[in-house]
Amino acid sequence: MPSILTGFEYDIFISYRHNDNKYDRWVSEFVHNLSVELVATLKDKLSIYFDENPGDGIRETHNVDKSLAGKLNSIIFIPIISNTYCDTTSFAWQHEFLPFKSIASRSALGMDVTFPNGNVASRILPIRIHEIEEEDTRLLERELSGALRTIDFNYKSSGVNRPLRPKDDTFENQAGTLYRNQINKVANAVKDIVQGLKKTNAPAHVLTGPVRSFSMASISASVPESIRYAVTNDTRPVVYLAWTSFELKAKREEMVIILQKAGFNVVPSIDCPSDESTFQERVLDSMSRAKCSLHILGNEFGRRFEADETLSFPAFQFEEARKRSESGSGFQTFVWFSPDNARSELKPAQAAFINHIRNNITKDMVFSNSIGPMQIVEDMRSMTVQKEAVLLDTKDTDIFFIFNQQDEQDAQIITDLISHVYPIEIMNIMPDGEDEYRELSKQQIPKSRLAVIYFKYAADWALPFVKQIWKQVGGASSPTPIMLIGEDDPRTNIARTFKAPKVVSSIVSKQEVPEEVKRVYIKVIEP
Repeated sequence: MPSILTGFEYDIFISYRHNDNKYDRWVSEFVHNLSVELVATLKDKLSIYFDENPGDGIRETHNVDKSLAGKLNSIIFIPIISNTYCDTTSFAWQHEFLPFKSIASRSALGMDVTFPNGNVASRILPIRIHEIEEEDTRLLERELSGALRTIDFNYKSSGVNRPLRPKDDTFENQAGTLYRNQINKVANAVKDIVQGLKKTNAPAHVLTGPVRSFSMASISASVPESIRYAVTNDTRPVVYLAWTSFELKAKREEMVIILQKAGFNVVPSIDCPSDESTFQERVLDSMSRAKCSLHILGNEFGRRFEADETLSFPAFQFEEARKRSESGSGFQTFVWFSPDNARSELKPAQAAFINHIRNNITKDMVFSNSIGPMQIVEDMRSMTVQKEAVLLDTKDTDIFFIFNQQDEQDAQIITDLISHVYPIEIMNIMPDGEDEYRELSKQQIPKSRLAVIYFKYAADWALPFVKQIWKQVGGASSPTPIMLIGEDDPRTNIARTFKAPKVVSSIVSKQEVPEEVKRVYIKVIEP
């Protein structure tokens, strides 16, 4: 299957050391799961080059230049960074990584993709499956001309350094990452790059009509078009999400997703620079574009400056934010103290830093030690997100059925069966439509007798959404009960429930979903 862009052989090229696929076929499983996730993430069908069988693939005995000439002409290059990938004498390094870098740099598209919001991403998308040596990190950063930004699939435990597997989602991983979430991050990163390049390459004559200032692709609903237009007229505030100490890296990555879903744009969008002066410049530049900042602090003090060991990278960022809050400019500083006392003790320097913050809280500063991230994010929303009230043209209905585009195919079957019995309004949440669907849901739910939030693969979206919308429609005093229903496959959905007044949570098989919705409707609406 050819690439979706003219002039390319493949959309994705997977580069790896074959030894990393021998023990449990980790790379093969990764490619399979990624291909499935991409189908649920993009409308386009992407082609992937993956040399699974070393006996059948390109080897050193073949004419490498001719064999790889076409295959390396791909949109995205995904190297699987392992303990041995950065061996500069290896086949993967000499005949895949370096040649792709050279080809991409000389091409008309270049190595980097610039998105409409100004963010930049490389066409090399590294996947890290081991905690690699410092010299390997430096080698990659030299070749990539910047800080190493990876999506990590690393299972972390005492004395353990191995790839993260799907079944590890049921175990405790000190890295704090879930395989399912990481696969989704890779698919989303691929989507961003592909869409960025498609927009860059789109010919001018494609736009034949008037251009609106909003995107109708961000939301799909069975309500009038006027509703969809009204709720898109909103400006997302920018939050500076401070770089953290190493043990909180995964928590920061999760917070990026939560903040974006809550209606924020997040900066900076790159990994923390290793050079101190570059770090300071990036902090000041990114913070100058933000309306507020969020600082996640844990047990570790973080990396210290060479010239001043009493100052860490996290402390420098907090002090810069504090100065802005105290200047009277309206800049707001939020601190979330989230220590992990079960794994390590609070370092003395960090304890002194936390006490300093608590003893110097001023106007426009908030300190929180809530167990989860939702409370601090809700505080940020209530203090920073100001929207002009718009009365939408909603409809009275029996059931308001909400689902994510990831689950569109299954949801359509379910809603077809339910619609034979009850009037139903449907909302299909498209990517990047967070602000739009939240406001529409907030106003449509009170006009419905039962709100249903359904998920199969989109549990990471459904749980934060139901918690937020439950509060926004009145919580326990809401006139409309909410049903959160998920399928029991994948098995990780079993624990994805939300208990609260006026909320019913159910995890059932695919076949049981329509009947379970009808049963709950009869129970709570027709007692």
